[in-house]
Amino acid sequence: MLLVSGEVASSWPAGMDLRTEVLIIGGGATGTGIARDLALRGIPSLLAERGDFTSGASGRNQGLLHSGARYATTDLDAARECIAENRTLRRIAPHCIEATGGLFVSLPEDGHEYRADFIRACERAGIDAHPLSAGEALSLEPRLNPRLIGAVQVPDGAIDPFTLVVENARDAESRGARILIHTEVTDLLREGGRITGARLHDRITGETFTVAASWVVNATGAWANRILKMADLQIGITLSKGSMLITNTRLSERVINRCRPPASGDIIVPNDTVSILGTTSLRSDDLEVYEVTPEEVTFLVEELSHLIPAIGGERFTRAYAGVRPLVQFNASADDRQISRGFSLIDHETRDGVAGPVTITGGKLITYRLMAEKTVDFLCGRMGLAVSCLTGIQRLPGAGLGHALQDRLLRLRRQTPAARGEILCDCELVPREAVDAILREGKVRELQDILHRTRLAKGTCQGGFCVYRLLGLLNELKKGEIRGEGSNRLLKAFLEERWKGIRPVLWGVSLKEEELIESIYKGLFNLGADGPDAAAQGGGP
Repeated sequence: MLLVSGEVASSWPAGMDLRTEVLIIGGGATGTGIARDLALRGIPSLLAERGDFTSGASGRNQGLLHSGARYATTDLDAARECIAENRTLRRIAPHCIEATGGLFVSLPEDGHEYRADFIRACERAGIDAHPLSAGEALSLEPRLNPRLIGAVQVPDGAIDPFTLVVENARDAESRGARILIHTEVTDLLREGGRITGARLHDRITGETFTVAASWVVNATGAWANRILKMADLQIGITLSKGSMLITNTRLSERVINRCRPPASGDIIVPNDTVSILGTTSLRSDDLEVYEVTPEEVTFLVEELSHLIPAIGGERFTRAYAGVRPLVQFNASADDRQISRGFSLIDHETRDGVAGPVTITGGKLITYRLMAEKTVDFLCGRMGLAVSCLTGIQRLPGAGLGHALQDRLLRLRRQTPAARGEILCDCELVPREAVDAILREGKVRELQDILHRTRLAKGTCQGGFCVYRLLGLLNELKKGEIRGEGSNRLLKAFLEERWKGIRPVLWGVSLKEEELIESIYKGLFNLGADGPDAAAQGGGP
């Protein structure tokens, strides 16, 4: 491990509980990407995340491996960043990606003119874009609206953000980074004109401690100004809520986009055995409570039925929402007119406060590039000439597919004696997967296990597998994560699950929810009272 010069280390204040070179705040894709990049360059870091990994926008997106085509006509720089990182992620994280390809579909009301402009814009951005006739598009995706007048094929895909983020964190930790989840930054510590560290609070144990750091990286996305306020700083961020729906079945083999100027309700992303419909774009002022409204559900169903008519009769298993942090330099009434690019802000140069750096904006697909630019900047300030390796060094799990067919193949290859118990029938999650996570000793809440497996992400949304998981935890004498009994954990999970199911509760979904209710109330004697269900649940 490379230790930065003693001169820098000697500037740390005395009496601090922990010391590191770089304190990273935020455990989403960008934060864990920065931790991994620093670790690969031999620079000590500590990452603090107030929840679990992917608790913010990294776990509340559509899981789209952007080709950049969506931004080609409106934001050429963002489009070029996306296609470059698309190719990089295919190399370093193939196990997190399903290379589905994508279609931008033109309907009669969209006309041919935008399609021609779209193809030219993709060419300028370096994105492979192949025009297809209506017949060719229908032969690839028979469920498309037969009224379509043409399509454009682009290299979109699907990506698993949960595996991607957790693997970045694990790789960083294996190389010397220190990572603290469920640990919140409550204050930034200041000496004169420099931020010298932070005060942290362990949300599980209640312990409070301090961390001294030469640099503090604010990678909290939409929460960036909450951290900056602790240093009397602020940046211009527009918060845009995007709501999405999950179908019970996979509607298409490819990502389906509407070939028109960017608008709400114009994309369908296949995700393993389901599809994710999106998205809306509404201004948001509340970072903790952002419900999916009935109006948004109705809008998405009606609008996307123009692309795939069968959506109108589809069963939906969940709705969820995330908040995008859009860095805004000019006033705009339409959030879709704000760039999806990212900003790296040195607060010493901009505000005269040394130590803190903010990285925000961007997309999931540009997380690695955002991390690289951040660490390049830090190395420049430290006087270090160390190259970035994250675009070359593959993530540890590369080669192990995460798709359902990959999991099924692995199960088939095991001997009958080794197969053991399947905890989640929908997603084929074996007991051994949970055993391995528990052996690491890093999980602190029930959701931590769910984020690291595909438990509760299938058709039943955990209705038939979470009680099995709690049975396993009790068997292993780990039934009181966070000091709570299994019944309290189960009730808390069901309340959280209800937030995503409630907006799509009709038809078959309503019947299934009545079945789940009868099981948990009848067999487990769980009452209706429980934790408050105000906030919106996370992604698939």
